[in-house]
Amino acid sequence: MALEAAIPLTLAGPPIEDLERTALAGARSTLEDVVLALEAWRLKLADQFDELLCLARLKDVKRLDYQVETVQRVLRTFCGRALLADEVGLGKTVEGGMLISEYLLRGMARSVLVICPAALVGQWRAELASKFAIEAESTDEPRFRSNPEAAWASGREPRVLVASLQMARSSRHAELVRARRWDLVVVDEAHHLKNRSTVGYKLLDSLRSRFLLLLTATPVENDLEELYNLVTLLKPGQLATPAAFKSRFVEKGNPFSPRNRERLRELLGEVMVRNTRALAGRGIELPPRFAQTVVVEPSPEETALYEAVLGLVRSAGDSGGTPRLSLRTLLEEAGSSAEAVLDTARVLGREKRLAPTAIAPVLEAARAATQVRARKLGKLLELVKALDSFSPGSKAVVFTRFRATLQALSTALDAEGIPHASFHGGMSGPEKDEEVERLRTDVPVMLATDVGGEGRNLQFANVLVNYDLPWNPMKIEQRIGRLHRIGQTREVQVFSLCARGSAEERILDVLDRRIHLFELVIGEVDLILGRALEEKEFDARVFEIYERARTEAEIAAHFDGLADELSTARGHYEKVKSFDEALFRRDFEA
Repeated sequence: MALEAAIPLTLAGPPIEDLERTALAGARSTLEDVVLALEAWRLKLADQFDELLCLARLKDVKRLDYQVETVQRVLRTFCGRALLADEVGLGKTVEGGMLISEYLLRGMARSVLVICPAALVGQWRAELASKFAIEAESTDEPRFRSNPEAAWASGREPRVLVASLQMARSSRHAELVRARRWDLVVVDEAHHLKNRSTVGYKLLDSLRSRFLLLLTATPVENDLEELYNLVTLLKPGQLATPAAFKSRFVEKGNPFSPRNRERLRELLGEVMVRNTRALAGRGIELPPRFAQTVVVEPSPEETALYEAVLGLVRSAGDSGGTPRLSLRTLLEEAGSSAEAVLDTARVLGREKRLAPTAIAPVLEAARAATQVRARKLGKLLELVKALDSFSPGSKAVVFTRFRATLQALSTALDAEGIPHASFHGGMSGPEKDEEVERLRTDVPVMLATDVGGEGRNLQFANVLVNYDLPWNPMKIEQRIGRLHRIGQTREVQVFSLCARGSAEERILDVLDRRIHLFELVIGEVDLILGRALEEKEFDARVFEIYERARTEAEIAAHFDGLADELSTARGHYEKVKSFDEALFRRDFEA
């Protein structure tokens, strides 16, 4: 046995004391004696959870009593098979990460599989690394597409793998997932698996893991049978057969209304924890946040650039064969900066991924717009005005998606004499730490890319500027969550800049006007989007609109249709939330 595998984190108790007494008496213990004593102590403590080993490993996580109590309850009472159904924004991911860490540290799990929607794979991986010091693999790695057989079968031990639900349940991957033995399986957004007739549900039901955690804020969305299905994954027979459950606990003619509520609550209490904001209390209270959208009139040159890129997208869509991802990137960059468009267009031209005749108008327009931006027109001018308007002592984080935009902004702020830090994915860990510390102590502004900011908590800052806008609303939510999180003591202001007539203006209109994005608790956006769009990503829907529509009127009509879908989903979510509050009340708090 390897020495490092045998040594627990807590070195205390009789075996250690015996060794100390032996040493004081002058006798010598062999390395084998030490290893055996430590292994005996590890085994003695393995199933005792009075003290959590994972707490010593947490980083940038505020220790909250209800989360610690939840983890202990899952370990002691539920034996590692539980439905974690905390209200949105209370930290189910943190609880899941703590449980993963605890089982790994105790040697009770050597292979861990986290299954989540594709959009959350990167976030899970980043949070496991930054908060729990767990380096996980993920199915975003190219090898899972190029050689899935080897990718699923191989891996260091202990192994933690974050997998996309869409990939894991696909015909090419499902059998490979089943073939691997998993000690612990964690399913985030488990309401996606609420229907037992789906491929995803059948996949999870076929995995034979000792420990299973299901995470969802909405265990019931359409009818009580969904709750039955989730509980049966955890503890088959807990709610009897489907027919018996329906007969005993569901009102006839109303699948959303329970009968025998008290008995149902008793049975659910044996597998489920649901913490509420009322329980969490002052530990999670946040100051208010205020959002403001600034619509900027673009210069004629900037308008010409946008039209050139849009024309390329439409013509390529007609001809087919052009890389859609490259076209979408160009259109997103057109809402950010001419510098970003110019960089990407040059690369596409060199690689001949776009016809020279097609890319030439974009290059010409980007060069012209770059010269205009040097005179600080459009969004750049509005950014400088906003930074000058913030109250003394404010700390602002300006987010952009693109490195070229960040560099252009840095040059502009230097010219204005505005001291600032810069934070992007090309920096090393120590360099990033240094720039964050500069924002905390020395400078009023930090320019940051989304990739650079992943996993970083910036609650000492109180102003967020969306210089450009991610087309994925969850990315917007993640930006806000960097500042508006537990530990924030000041009101948070969110400024979003967008050019009139751009995709970003339409996206903000839909998200702010129809679902009131900036008023939602962190986590609610995903629930609403998942209901409205099912598996198609919001940003993909936006690009399809621009790819297919040929007039401004058509674009407007498509966005109105998208807005109606989101509005309906928001209404349904509010109904589900009210039902869950009535059904579960406070009976399942840790």
